[in-house]
Amino acid sequence: MPKSKATLKIRSERTVTPDSGGARRENEIASEIQSSLLPGEIDIEGLEISAGMAPTEIIGGDYYDIIPVPGGAWIGIGDVAGHGLAAGLIMLMIQSALQSLVLMNPAASPRDLVCVLNRVLYENIRKRMKRDEHVTFGLVRYSADGALVFAGGHESVLICRATTGAFEAFPFDGAWLGARKDISAVTHETALQLHPGDLMVLFTDGVIEAMNASGEQFGPERLNRLIHDNRESPPYQIRQAVMSALRAWTASLDDDVTLVVIRCQGVYWS
Repeated sequence: MPKSKATLKIRSERTVTPDSGGARRENEIASEIQSSLLPGEIDIEGLEISAGMAPTEIIGGDYYDIIPVPGGAWIGIGDVAGHGLAAGLIMLMIQSALQSLVLMNPAASPRDLVCVLNRVLYENIRKRMKRDEHVTFGLVRYSADGALVFAGGHESVLICRATTGAFEAFPFDGAWLGARKDISAVTHETALQLHPGDLMVLFTDGVIEAMNASGEQFGPERLNRLIHDNRESPPYQIRQAVMSALRAWTASLDDDVTLVVIRCQGVYWS
């Protein structure tokens, strides 16, 4: 089958409000640095991706990244407990550490990388920063043959099958990062197979925990239904449909929202 590439379209939904205060300006600079480290347009064989983050504060605690490697890509998503500068700094630690780990060994086991990343975060958060934050984090390794392997402790991976419309939620079987030194005993991998047309969606809890005026959460069922009802649309339109529904549901977001929508366009054997 001939090979082709799809362009990854990333949109940051960050809004920065100007302020003359010195502390505010420092936060704006940190926000600009954070935004500059989000992935731009990347060619990944066999995938069409739309991703975005909408932070509740000037500096977000959510994390996502898409790292292309020979024969596939690594996709990470995470949510640092708390908000503000400290959460943003931890997010930057994740980004830089994961980039280094992936580039050092592109064919590594997701479980192994998650366990190493946890050691780094534990040392930095608990020992050096003297803070109690933890991180929900999921790491996916995608191969050009459509194989997925993922590990971590985060919201479920959502899969919508193209041929049947069947909707499946696969939990990450692992622990939060940064809370304890060694998570190897409770971190396990899950393997899946994507087929042409299948959708995969990753998200942070800000999506399903958004509340309306009555205190009712948006919930996983609404998210699943939106994805299923829009499953034939391009990933960007699916993500926009979810974000529009969230903004209609709640007057203001109380937590960062990150959404990554991926369609497998084809399966390519090297």
